[in-house]
Amino acid sequence: MCEILSVMFPQPERFARVLPWALELERLGIAGFGWGVAWLGQGRVMGYRNPGSLSQDAPGQERLAEIQSRCFLVHLRRPSKLSTIEMADTQPFVQEDGRFALCHNGMFERHLEVRPAFETSLRGRADSEVGFRLLEEMLRHRSPEVALPVLHHRLGGQANLAYLEADGRLLLYGGHANNMFWTCGIGDWWVATTALHSADRSVFEWVFPEARQCRRVDQEVFCLGMTDAGQHSVDRSLRDACVTPSGVGEISHGDFGLRG
Repeated sequence: MCEILSVMFPQPERFARVLPWALELERLGIAGFGWGVAWLGQGRVMGYRNPGSLSQDAPGQERLAEIQSRCFLVHLRRPSKLSTIEMADTQPFVQEDGRFALCHNGMFERHLEVRPAFETSLRGRADSEVGFRLLEEMLRHRSPEVALPVLHHRLGGQANLAYLEADGRLLLYGGHANNMFWTCGIGDWWVATTALHSADRSVFEWVFPEARQCRRVDQEVFCLGMTDAGQHSVDRSLRDACVTPSGVGEISHGDFGLRG
């Protein structure tokens, strides 16, 4: 029952501009079992994670509020299994050298089939981390536009995915029937949000009342902030690819972890 929020700006803005939306999504989405954010900085993807709630992480909010970036990717966690609430299970997952970050909302049904292949690199117990490591492997031979739907196809289940790359691309994949993934414009900002597990458009009424050009991302890859030329359908992606089988916040800089 996680929620995902992505915001793309035309020029760098402070994370403080995103925080009110994230707090409201956490409250209405009944999240609060971990949160994190990834952003573009210093030529790589940076990240912060805390296994507690955003609303109770006042030090983290203060620490991050003045960070500026053109893009922020926020994950608000309510895990499918409450036994997976450690720092290692918290998202976004940021690749060690800062090449990309990944958020997942849903449940990968076949993650146990794949887990043994990544046992040495896994740190937590959540299905989402298995998906992160499998995507990392897929990206050696596929573009992210192709790899995201293939990842869902391989692991099955429900999957909304958000992928932030160091080059500034923010890709969205919608594959969760019970928590729709939406994009919209607010002024000259572009926003992507999950739907609070509500089978309607209430997220716009309650959190984003100024939203325009609202569009559902459903079984396709969509590049936030781009025109339709940046989209790739699942059917096209699968045709082009072969499927093979503590309460303390943490800022990650690739391989270097700095604990708050």
